Amino acid sequence: MDSLSVALPVFFASAVVVVLAGVGLAYFGDEIAERTGWGALWVGTILVSVATSLPELITNLSAVIIDAPDIALGNVFGANAINMFTLAAIAAVFGVGRLFREQPTQTLVLALAAVVLALVTLGVTVTGDVALGPSSVGGLIIAASYVGAMRVVYSARAKVSKDPDALPDIAGTATRAWIGFGVASLAIIVTAPLLASSADGIASASGLSASFVGVLLVSIVTTLPEATVSVTAMLRNSPGLVMGNIFGSCAFNLFVIPIADLANGEPLLASAGPEHYLALAAAAALMAAGLVAMVAAARKRLVVSKALVPVMLVGYLATIYGVFVLAG
Repeated sequence: MDSLSVALPVFFASAVVVVLAGVGLAYFGDEIAERTGWGALWVGTILVSVATSLPELITNLSAVIIDAPDIALGNVFGANAINMFTLAAIAAVFGVGRLFREQPTQTLVLALAAVVLALVTLGVTVTGDVALGPSSVGGLIIAASYVGAMRVVYSARAKVSKDPDALPDIAGTATRAWIGFGVASLAIIVTAPLLASSADGIASASGLSASFVGVLLVSIVTTLPEATVSVTAMLRNSPGLVMGNIFGSCAFNLFVIPIADLANGEPLLASAGPEHYLALAAAAALMAAGLVAMVAAARKRLVVSKALVPVMLVGYLATIYGVFVLAG
């Protein structure tokens, strides 16, 4: 797709499909939480966050297969940054108190786990990665950190006898919800490879840096499911689904790196440049700001949370400009 006349229509058509699938994931994910009694937070963390991160996973695998690692890395780091921009935007629109209200302990543990995983990834990126068999030392560290973080989150949930975020159980079968969730997920899986190829075509035809296209354009589209799910969840008054989706997606996006290593044939982080360092560091900082905003709200210090929201919004925009300058 070296022509803009071809790449742009494919890109935007894929975006439409992703948005519609995201709405489906939010609706059916919330219904699964209701009918199973698992709780919106846990469903958001495990089911919805992984499903909405499928575009990042499939797009990154497609990107490394077509030898575009800059797009893959830009997508992962840019996606986490824009996820936090989405969280801040939702807080600004729906209200800080409504989004962060009465967050249970496991929500804070999830956010902390995501921040720690981001810092681990940043450390591996800065110090350099070394190939190890089909993966790499850094990739294995990231994978182990993700698995460990999810175990901690699950343990935190297990200690709560009654999940305060769980919705009342509703009589009836969850079969319809599972089918709908599967169809929406399949739509994302089918569409994601088109995002990678069309984005690479846009970069080639426009002369823009592949890293910048990955951080800005591709990450925006691949995070449309997260954004769509989060907005829809807030309209359904399910802030736990928002938190589980956003922070769970941020954690899973980083777990995509060792998976992409297998397809890349060499450490994906070895392709990181200054623009990737900036995007990753900014994403980690924005995630930390989101965690602080939640802790402050839990302690009834909404003034702190409200002050952090515009900082996160401006911080993301500043990151995009910095990546553009560094990527040249």
